[in-house]
Amino acid sequence: MRQAYEYVRAIDMSLNTAQKGCEFADDAVELCNFMAKGDAPFEDLKRFLSEMLDKAEKAHAQALAINRQFSDVRSSLFQASNMVYGEHPIVTSSN
Repeated sequence: MRQAYEYVRAIDMSLNTAQKGCEFADDAVELCNFMAKGDAPFEDLKRFLSEMLDKAEKAHAQALAINRQFSDVRSSLFQASNMVYGEHPIVTSSN
């Protein structure tokens, strides 16, 4: 049962990170539009890029955490399956 809870938690984290990815993509579109006008003050661009960098770093850290969580859940489910059904040679736990 713990594995199911961890899997649901990993899915929730994944959805949150996907939302942040959408927000970052929206920022990238806004930046491109901002720069296409050609009259953006340098300080405004610098501030906007700094904010984008911060969002990207946070999203990257979350994506790494989600990857670890899904990997842990997969390993845990694999171990539980082996305990119940025995070794499954066609099922592998990679990563």
